[in-house]
Order: sequence, then C-alpha cells, then structure tokens
Amino acid sequence: MNAYLLKLFAVCLLSNIGLAQVRTVKPVKTHPSTTKLEFGFGGAGSVLYLARNIKDDNMAYGYQVSMVYGGSSLLRFSAEYTNYQPMNIEPTWFNVKAQTAEFNMHIQARFKENRAILYPLFGLSYNVFSGYYTGVNDYLNLTSLYSVNQDVVTRWVGMNAGVGYECYFKHFGIYADYKMRVGVMEGYDELNILDVCLSAGLRYYFTVPSIYKLFRGTRSRYSIKTNPK
Repeated sequence: MNAYLLKLFAVCLLSNIGLAQVRTVKPVKTHPSTTKLEFGFGGAGSVLYLARNIKDDNMAYGYQVSMVYGGSSLLRFSAEYTNYQPMNIEPTWFNVKAQTAEFNMHIQARFKENRAILYPLFGLSYNVFSGYYTGVNDYLNLTSLYSVNQDVVTRWVGMNAGVGYECYFKHFGIYADYKMRVGVMEGYDELNILDVCLSAGLRYYFTVPSIYKLFRGTRSRYSIKTNPK
C-alpha cells in the first residue's frame, strides 16, 4: 500500500513539473503623457522651380509659418506654409509669385541634455508657381503648352527630403531646415529635383498632452463609482 501511494505521488509530482511553465514578466511599456506643441515664424529662400529659374542669383525670399507637434518620442510632425515675394526670371518670366504648403515628419536625434535636436525630415508639399510668361529664351519649349504673353499658373506636388536642426532656450527654439523637393517636371513627365529650399526662424512651444494621453483607453472596467444606497 505504501509503495502504491509512493508511486502515485511520484507520478503526480512529475506531471506537475512537466506542465509547469516559467512565467516571464515583461517590463511595462510607458509612454510620455506630455509633449510639445510649437508655433514658429521665420524666413525662407527657394529657387521655386529649378528647371525654369536659370538666373545666377536665383533665390526667391519670403516668410514661413509653422506648427510642430511632438518631441517626447522619436517622431514629431510639422505643418508649414511659405509665401515668397514676387521676382522676375528675365526674359522668360515676370512677376513670379509662389506659395508652398507642406506636411513633414521629423526623426529626432537628441543632443546632450535635450537642448538641441538634429532631424532628417520627409514629407509632401503642394506648390504653386504663377507668373507672366513671355516665351522668350525658353529652352523648355513651354510654348507647346501655353500661349506667350499671358499669365500662367502651375501647381505641383512634391516629395520632400532634407535635414533640420533646432536648439532650445527655455520655451523658445531656433531652427534651420534644408529641403529638396522632387516632382514631375511639366512637359517632360519625369521625376526631377524641382526645388531647393532653406528656412530658419524662431518657434515658441507649449507643453500639451501627448497623443498617448489623448487616446488612452480606460484602464479599468469598473472605474464608474456609484453611491451606495
């Protein structure tokens, strides 16, 4: 009888050992509850439309406003608008005006003490180029698309790529960006670098709830409290 009980105990013990699993406790993932919302103003210089702008001194200058969300994690996002002052690209274009609206993603690399960041950037832009077209010395032969001596408006979508830098002082940040824009060149239907842009300015930031805080689900199914009767 004792031998039978001993064998039964041994079988149960071995079965429990075989079914037992080592439980791995994973570290709890935490996300920042706050982040930065920045509003900026600065200046920009651009060639506007590289294939058309063949001047030696071909930069157009204007102002830029921007809004940037993020900063507590690897990524942040920006929306920017740039308006350029009129210029002439003689003798082909006169009274050239241009605007750009864009949305970019920044991949942040932080410096010591988080007082400065370096970020590659990628995004999309919507660009408008308008001017009085004379057709004179136009090596692109746009007379096949437009009549000469008339106002022409060209709209194109570009893919942005570049790099930026921002340095913080209390609630202010000084930034500088370099971007190239790739788009389809009108009349040739091929991808090309259509714009090279430099911008710099000042941003003021607020501390706001992060996206994790805004969209965090309810932690408990029983979070509603009721008063006992």
